[in-house]
Amino acid sequence: MAKILIIDDDIQTTKLLETILKLHNHQPISVNNSSSAVEAANLTAPDLILLDIMMPGINGIQLCKIFQSTPNLKHIPVIIISALNDVGSKKDAIGAGAKDFLTKPIRSTDLADKVKAFVM
Repeated sequence: MAKILIIDDDIQTTKLLETILKLHNHQPISVNNSSSAVEAANLTAPDLILLDIMMPGINGIQLCKIFQSTPNLKHIPVIIISALNDVGSKKDAIGAGAKDFLTKPIRSTDLADKVKAFVM
């Protein structure tokens, strides 16, 4: 069972992701604002981070860069999950240190496959 930190300002999205992850025997931990995301990552020591791009305050790209520049967090793989489906957003995400990118709406099988690739 992997601990997976979900960071998304949309509560419905976090609940959906939590449900999918629990069905695959993972332990989801959700944060609905970017301002407490780094603290949550430090406190929970997740095996994987699922991160939205479009959030108020610090966006997902900026947050991914923060994770990558934080010594005790930079080893944690980040998968960006976003409604943005353009090449520029994907390039920005990978350039910020994300390991992969999923587009909303998310198919549960796609999420399960991506998670399995990074935590198994």
